[in-house]
Amino acid sequence: MLLDKLELELGRLDFDSIILIGDFNLPSLKWSVNNTHMECLTSGGPSPGRHLVDLLSRMNIKQYNSIFNSTGGILDLALSNTECEVYKPNIPLLPEGKFHPSFYLIVKFNAPSPPLKQSNSLTKFNFYKANYDKLNSSILEMSWSSLLNHLSAEEALNVFYEKVFEIIKLNVPLCSSKTRNFPVWFSKSLIHIHKNKSRYWLKWKKYSNISDYEIFSLYRKRFKNECEKCFNKYIISVEDSIQLDANKFWSYVSNRKHKSGIPSQVKLNNKVVNDPVSICNMFSSFFKSVYEPSSLDTSSWQPPSVLSDSDVHLSDIHLSLQKIQYELKYLDANKGPGPDGLPAIFLKNTSGSVCTPLYIIYNKCLREGTCPALWKMSNIVPVHKSGSRSEVDKYRPISIMSALSKLLERLIHSVIYPALHKIILPEQHGFVKKRSTTTNLMLFTSFIFESIDNREQVDAVYTDFQKAFDKVDHVLLLNKLAYNGIRGNLLRWFCSYISNRSQRVVVNGFASNSVRVTSGVPQGSILGPLLFVIFINDIKKCFLNTKFLLYADDLKIYKTIHSIADCNLFQDDLDRFSNYCITNKLHLSLSKCNTIIFTKNKNITRFTYTLCEAPLREVTTVRDLGVTLDSKFKLDQHIEQIVSKAFQMYGFVMRAAVDFKRPSTYLHLYKTIIRPQLEYAVPIWNPYFKKYINRYD
Repeated sequence: MLLDKLELELGRLDFDSIILIGDFNLPSLKWSVNNTHMECLTSGGPSPGRHLVDLLSRMNIKQYNSIFNSTGGILDLALSNTECEVYKPNIPLLPEGKFHPSFYLIVKFNAPSPPLKQSNSLTKFNFYKANYDKLNSSILEMSWSSLLNHLSAEEALNVFYEKVFEIIKLNVPLCSSKTRNFPVWFSKSLIHIHKNKSRYWLKWKKYSNISDYEIFSLYRKRFKNECEKCFNKYIISVEDSIQLDANKFWSYVSNRKHKSGIPSQVKLNNKVVNDPVSICNMFSSFFKSVYEPSSLDTSSWQPPSVLSDSDVHLSDIHLSLQKIQYELKYLDANKGPGPDGLPAIFLKNTSGSVCTPLYIIYNKCLREGTCPALWKMSNIVPVHKSGSRSEVDKYRPISIMSALSKLLERLIHSVIYPALHKIILPEQHGFVKKRSTTTNLMLFTSFIFESIDNREQVDAVYTDFQKAFDKVDHVLLLNKLAYNGIRGNLLRWFCSYISNRSQRVVVNGFASNSVRVTSGVPQGSILGPLLFVIFINDIKKCFLNTKFLLYADDLKIYKTIHSIADCNLFQDDLDRFSNYCITNKLHLSLSKCNTIIFTKNKNITRFTYTLCEAPLREVTTVRDLGVTLDSKFKLDQHIEQIVSKAFQMYGFVMRAAVDFKRPSTYLHLYKTIIRPQLEYAVPIWNPYFKKYINRYD
C-alpha cells in the first residue's frame, strides 16, 4: 500500500529531483556496488522487495546508501533520481543500533544555467512555403550543359550553387528564427489575450482603476477558456501524429521539458567561457582532440605496388540520370540543411529538374577523382550524453553533412558494396547486409552452450578500441582500399574524399572556426562505416589458434581451453593482435579490455592473459552487444536488467503522456518504446525457467 501510494503521488508531480530516506526494513534485498550507486541483486517471485525494485525502475530512482549493517544487509535506504554520495561518519550524532548504521548523504544539485540564446541575426529560407512550380521551371530553363561541361568539378559545383541560389532568392521567402517565449500549443489569439491580460493587470496595479480590473477579469476568463481549448487541440494533434510517427512523441517530450541543449556558460579543464562563439570554439577544440596527426600527402601518395589477386576490380563508375532522380525523389524531407544550405525538402520537390546538373557534376567528380571542398565540410552539433550540461566533455558530436554530398555517397555505395561484400570477413557482423548484433551473438552463444554441454571451458577476451572510427590512418586506409580492388579514378576520388576534410561546431546560429579533420572515416557519412569495415578486414591474420567475432570495432576473441598449452596458444594470438594494433595505429583502452571464463566445471584452468604487455582483468559478467553474460551462462542477470529497463521506460512514458486521452496512443507507445526493450536479441536469452518467464511477463 505504501509503494502504491508513493507511486501515485510521484506520478502526479512534475519533479526534477526527489529524495526518499527511511527504514524500509527489507532484509531480503541484497545490494552490490555499481559505480556511483547500489544495484539490487534480488530476483524471484512477487514480494515487497520486488515491488520496491520495480518502482525504483519505473521512477528512474537509484539507491545510494552503501553502509552495510552488522548482518551484511542494508535496511535504511537513500533513494534519489539525483546523483548522491554516502559517507560513514567518524562520530555519529546519536547512538547507533547494530542494524542501522548512520551515514552522511551528500546530494549534488546542478545549479540551473540559463540557456544559450539564439543569434538575433539568424535568418533563413522557408523552404516549406516555397513556390516549387516556379523553382522547377526556372531550373529546367537553365542550359546546364553549356554552363558546366567545360568546367572542372569544383568550378561546376560553384556555378551550380550560384545559379540555384539566385533562383531560390526569387521564389523562397525568408524567415527569422525567434526564441519562443510561450508554450508551443499557444495560438496567436491566445498570446494576444495573454498580453492584453498582463497589460491591464499592470494598469490596475499602477492606477487602481476599477474599470482596468474589470477588463483584466474579462481577459482572464477568456484566457482560461481559450487556454483549455488550445491545449486540448494540441494534445489531439500530437496523438494523431504519434500514430503515424513515434518521433513526434520525442518532440512533444522536448517541448514539455522546456530545456535547452546548451547552457550559456560551459567549462572544460577548469576553463569557463560564456561567449557564444567561445562556447562553439571550446566544443570544437574538444571534438578535434580525438584526431591523430595527418599522415597523408595527396600530392605524393601513390597506391602500393603489391595488390591482392581479388576478383574485385573497381576503377571507373558511371551514375545514371534515372538513378540520381530516383534517390532525390525518396530523400527524407525532414532532414535539415548542411553546410551548403540546401535542405532535403528542396531537393525532393525539385528532383525532376535538379537531377540534370547533378548528373553532370557527379560523373565529372568521379572521372576527375575529385570530391569538392564544400562537400567535405560538416556542421557539428553537440548532443548531451549524461552528467552536468555545463561540462563540454559530457557531450558527443553529431555530424551534419550536405544532402548532395550524402546522396553522392549513397550512389557510390550502391555500386561498390555488392563487389566488396564478397571479401568482407564472415566474422564481421557490423554494417553488413543480413548480419546484425543478433547474428553475432547467436554464433557466439551457440558455441558457448555447446562447449558447456560438453563440460568444456571457454576463455574469451573482450577488447575496446579508443575512438576507432576517428583514429583511422588515411594512408593505411587508402593502401587497403587499393589492395582490395579499388583502383584508378575511383581510388583517386576516395583519396580526395577522405583528405582535407573540415568541420565546425554550430549552436543556435553561432559557429566556431573551421578545423581540419586529420584522421578517421567521415562521421555521419554513408561510406564511413564501409570504409572502416574494409580497414579492419585484414585482422583475421592475427587469430591462427582462436575464433573471433566482430561487430564493427567490437571484437571478442575466444577458444576452448583444455590445458595451459591452449592458453599459451591463445596468448600467441593476443600478441599478434597487439602488434596488429601498433602497425595499424589503433589504440586499445586497456582498462576496458577484460577476460572471462565460461564454464560450469569445478576445476578451472586459469591463465593471466596480456594485451600490449598489460595484464587483463578477469571478470565474472560481461556486457556483449547489449546482452549481459555471466561465466556460468545463466542469463538471469540480463533478464533482471532488461525488465528494470522496461519498467524505467514504462514509468517515463506514463509520466510524459499523462495528458493523453486515447488508449490506442498508450498501446502505440508501448509497442514502439517499451516492447523493443524486452524483445532485443530475445533468441539469445529467451527464458525457459518459470521464475524468469514470470519476470518477463
